[in-house]
Amino acid sequence: MEFLFYLKKFIGFWLMPLSLVVVMLSVATVLLWRQNNLNKPIKTARALLSLALLSLLLFSWHPVTTPLLRNIEQTYSGFDIKQPVDYVIVLGNKVESDPSVPLTSHLSSSATARLMEGLRILNANPNGKLIVTGYASGNSKSSAQVYKEVAIAMGIDESRIIALEEPKDTVEEANAVANALNNHKDLNIVLVTSASHMPRAIIFFQSYFPDIQPAPTFFIAKHTESTDWRFDSAGLLKAERAIYEYLGQAWQWLTH
Repeated sequence: MEFLFYLKKFIGFWLMPLSLVVVMLSVATVLLWRQNNLNKPIKTARALLSLALLSLLLFSWHPVTTPLLRNIEQTYSGFDIKQPVDYVIVLGNKVESDPSVPLTSHLSSSATARLMEGLRILNANPNGKLIVTGYASGNSKSSAQVYKEVAIAMGIDESRIIALEEPKDTVEEANAVANALNNHKDLNIVLVTSASHMPRAIIFFQSYFPDIQPAPTFFIAKHTESTDWRFDSAGLLKAERAIYEYLGQAWQWLTH
């Protein structure tokens, strides 16, 4: 399992748009610097340079990347706060424990959105409990621990928080939560994660909790009144999120 975890991370990294562009540019540069008179390497280099430029433009252009990601993000709508909830599960995301910045800045933008949505639902259910997950991944603290610290700083009583610091991915998170709740299926449980991640995450959790409710957050591909015709890093982020999730869904289909 450990090998598969790092294998999928490795594959995912090198299949991201920017990684592919860097590879194409690197190969083209090597071919152009070769000291010979052969035409084939030059033609190949030109083709790679053209393909790299086209890929960079397309994968950073909002009219292409917004619908690509929005198709995934709109799978589930936002959570109805009027529904009763026993447990709110907030899945882990990247954290960086930098002592020189405020605690809330230790969370990534995605992690912040996940925790804030979880706390919004929790505040509407005074008897509910919060389950936070996620390992450290090279950080001095796990994402679960940072989530817990921020939640307490936001006024949540520590007795209402369950921190699961061992899970490294969504599969392990689902299994850890099921063990923590003794596989009780008659509870009102809500799953909070990024909108793009939700279609994949909910499948893992439904195997333990068939009636679990999705609460997607951190929508990146939002509807706007006018089309954004720019190409920029925000457009590239949308493409990376979409491709990452499509790859994740394919991996899920192959291994589960």
